[in-house]
Amino acid sequence: MKSLERNYNNIVFGLLLLISLTLIFRQFSTILILVLVGFSALFYKKLEFTKQKLVWIAIIAAPFLLDVIFMWNNDSLYEGYKSLEKRLSLLFFPLIVLLYPKEIPFKKFVRIYAWGMVLLLLVLFIRYAFIRTDELMKYLGGTHLWEMGYSFSKSFGMHAPALNMHLSFVSICCLYCFFNRKSGVVQFLINALFVLLSFATVAYVNTRVAVVTTILGYVVVCFFEIFKKQNIRKALKISLILFVLIAVFLVIFVKVFPYSVKKYTEGSFADMEYVGRLDEIENPEARVFSKLVTRVSIWKSAAELAADNWVIGLGAADAKKELINYYKKTNQRFLAKYEFPVHNQYLDFGLKFGITGTLVVLLFMGGILFLGFKQQNPVMIAFGLLFLVSNLTDDFLIRYDGITFAGLWFALFAKQYCNKQ
Repeated sequence: MKSLERNYNNIVFGLLLLISLTLIFRQFSTILILVLVGFSALFYKKLEFTKQKLVWIAIIAAPFLLDVIFMWNNDSLYEGYKSLEKRLSLLFFPLIVLLYPKEIPFKKFVRIYAWGMVLLLLVLFIRYAFIRTDELMKYLGGTHLWEMGYSFSKSFGMHAPALNMHLSFVSICCLYCFFNRKSGVVQFLINALFVLLSFATVAYVNTRVAVVTTILGYVVVCFFEIFKKQNIRKALKISLILFVLIAVFLVIFVKVFPYSVKKYTEGSFADMEYVGRLDEIENPEARVFSKLVTRVSIWKSAAELAADNWVIGLGAADAKKELINYYKKTNQRFLAKYEFPVHNQYLDFGLKFGITGTLVVLLFMGGILFLGFKQQNPVMIAFGLLFLVSNLTDDFLIRYDGITFAGLWFALFAKQYCNKQ
């Protein structure tokens, strides 16, 4: 016990890093989170409370607290408890991280996380090339390119949009590390290589929102890092070289995977005149299953249903069931057949918890951006924009990989802010 106490700071830091690197492996990271919770409970006397920390704990845990407060609004308490259980990490992470007595070295944490994730993904891709060689060769030959990112993600049990949200942040962190590297040609080349490798993973998984948010994050990092440097001309020159390399990579990528051009042009916004009328399309499974028109049709139904239940919502456990019933009621057979969830976190919480749910999501997203702008930290701002935009087309606060991802990093950002007050 005394040995554990002597190494308390190193153990907490190490566990947080391991958790950040393994969030894409649900079972393993869950075990690590439980170990962290148990270890922190053993040394609860070391935790340091302040009023400011408690405010941020409440903000980060707000989605979890909604489940607690609105538990009575579920037809089944058991199903309501299952929803609450998913969001427990939004309570555990801020309690452990914010009350941790020592400062967490932010740049060091980000660098180890970013480089560690790139190396881990490289290993996973090599594994994928061995276990699914036929699929990889098929994609290199130009066949079924729409599924290649999903195939890679499923090879280790991840959902492609969720994985690419993580990858987008990793790539943004790599660019941040590039600007904050040590001087020297070797350091330049190593950091540039990690940026290119991280961007390659985003491009391969190739979900549209992640690619857009990665580029948006790059712009944020470049803006803050270039204009805080004393030698702006040199910083601009280096940035230009890096972006030329990324542009060359994109040209090569499009040549190898030409479907990407179609995906980002005609594929994204096709058939928008059929919003709410997807059954009028011949063979909608083949034509619009993953298109924007399907998402907008879902959102239209969810918004109509949420408007009818805006005061307290339909309950965390019952909202999806009621949405599917609404598809049937409005004769939207395609949506009802596949039981599509909301795919929009703002509408999802509005449907479940009414106006309070929508306000809590906005508070959660706004809290991350507040911390970033208050500290003029591009990583925090980029994360806030990434999570805000990603949740326009998905609902990551109902998924393990989104809940833990947001909870851990939001807590780390709040920790940096509280340490500087």
